[in-house]
Amino acid sequence: MYVGNNNQEKMVVRLLSGYCAIFFLLIASISSTVLHEQQATAQKTTTSSFSTTKSTPPPPPTTSNFLTYQNQNPTYGIKIQYPSDWTMSQTGLRDYTNIVAFYSPLQNLTAVPSQFLLSRTHYSQNITLNDYGKLVNATLQQPGVQIVESKPFTLGDGTPAHSIVFIPPSGSVPFKPEIMLVWTVKGSNVYTLLYNGEAAKYSFYLPTIQKMINSFEITK
Repeated sequence: MYVGNNNQEKMVVRLLSGYCAIFFLLIASISSTVLHEQQATAQKTTTSSFSTTKSTPPPPPTTSNFLTYQNQNPTYGIKIQYPSDWTMSQTGLRDYTNIVAFYSPLQNLTAVPSQFLLSRTHYSQNITLNDYGKLVNATLQQPGVQIVESKPFTLGDGTPAHSIVFIPPSGSVPFKPEIMLVWTVKGSNVYTLLYNGEAAKYSFYLPTIQKMINSFEITK
């Protein structure tokens, strides 16, 4: 049975701490590539909202027109589906474990997109789903963190996984983020899928996120 050592626990702490901070950092760090690619849609939405006294909520996201992302690095051996109107980025990722990030369409010029991040952490020995879960739970046991939900489930290809939804401590931004962290394990590799966004919009993209998660496959 895997027993976490100090180095591995520190890695998980750093990973989870980074996840809690990601949402706040997005405000200042969304790359110019993402902004340029979504500028036309954002401008159109903003112009429309200025023409009325009340802003019109965006239409519900659809689950059609999904593309398949498959990393060309044979070390990772993963693939996942994502909406064609989301921005896929493999650049500007802060942690060496991160593989790819997907950003939701911008609704206006001041909006912060929701983010879906796929990562892989390699350990020197095999690790179980339950053992990694213990490290995650221990890391989240800190003041101000609110656990919304924690449950085991099965990915679309039958792989066992676990998800936890939590709200990190309040920060300096005038809105509250909500984060879903999903992990699955294969041998000595832990794959994590992170969805974070504004708590008020969390359920808006949830059907899309669930389809992305269910489509995730470890091909190697």
